[in-house]
Amino acid sequence: MNTVLILPTYNERDNIKTLLDGIFDAWQKISGHKLTILVVDDKSPDGTWKLVNQYRKKHSNVILLTKEKEGLGSALLYGIAYALDVLHAEIIVQMDADLSHDPSSLPHFIAALDKGADFAVGSRYISGGSIPDNWGVHRKLFSIVGNAIVRFGLGYTNVHDWTGGYRAYKQSFASDSRNNLSKYQGYVFQIAYLHKSIKRGAKITEVPIHFTDRKFGHSKIAPSQYIRDVLGYVIDERLRETLSGSFGKFLVVGSVGFIINTTILEMMVRLGFHPALGSGVGAEFAIISNFIFNNTWTFESRRAHGLRAIGKFFQFNMTSVGAILIQAGTVWIGTTLFGVSLYRWFYIVGVGIGLVWNYTMYSKVIWKK
Repeated sequence: MNTVLILPTYNERDNIKTLLDGIFDAWQKISGHKLTILVVDDKSPDGTWKLVNQYRKKHSNVILLTKEKEGLGSALLYGIAYALDVLHAEIIVQMDADLSHDPSSLPHFIAALDKGADFAVGSRYISGGSIPDNWGVHRKLFSIVGNAIVRFGLGYTNVHDWTGGYRAYKQSFASDSRNNLSKYQGYVFQIAYLHKSIKRGAKITEVPIHFTDRKFGHSKIAPSQYIRDVLGYVIDERLRETLSGSFGKFLVVGSVGFIINTTILEMMVRLGFHPALGSGVGAEFAIISNFIFNNTWTFESRRAHGLRAIGKFFQFNMTSVGAILIQAGTVWIGTTLFGVSLYRWFYIVGVGIGLVWNYTMYSKVIWKK
């Protein structure tokens, strides 16, 4: 298979030749895969690209691309685009160029894809993997905590190492993801790439790796920014999933119901009725609206039709009695203790408590899977 190995570089003059030699040595143990090494250099001031150009004179399957320095994510996307559009890659491998990734592990990545995986991820945090003993406590903590935030924050706990850059994946997932990753940089790029591939159904295999600290040059990690960016990505993705899922639709439908409920409450208060009664009547009209929209939109995949919808509506109404009692009871108790003039405040409190009740009953009882 046509395999392209991408190496993003910036000031790796002391490492690049050793790494390239190691890749060629490791590839001797791999059969059935044609290798092209694609070095994407961000115009390194130390002249990394010059050494690569010299190396290419004896190795025709090494290609050099140079570009302005725009970060790791930009370099990888640039390389992925070239690998897909020009080299017609069927498999893409990516590694760090600072010798922290051992080329001798390459056969294990390729074997994982040959056995059916879509995405092979190098993992430091599974049996057989490791992080450097000489890392300071703070760096170990940042790495472990960052990965834990992603694993448990996104809910994909079967993947243990989200931020590493030693990976191999099939062309289809590179093609699907390339247009959605330009806004991500650094380690967040690695997280986003893997996350979006999993959401597209990628079969993931983890390959244990021994991560080695660089011998030359300086680490490009900014620890505080690393944690901030990782946390920001996880929070943003969870909010998007929540708002685009059934709960987000439930909130929209609930907002419509809230407007109906509030309008009827205010009308009845102006006509001289007690706020508790107005709240209860308004809640019933909101319930009718909520049923129609929840049945046809929020829980569309579990939608009830015909006579079943009528029966479902009565069931819906009965479970919603709890919300009516919560709302009207909160208004009645509040106005009795603190005065009718404060009914709007207690109405809002009752609606908030009823919201939790309703979503629980709707998703677990009415439109249960």
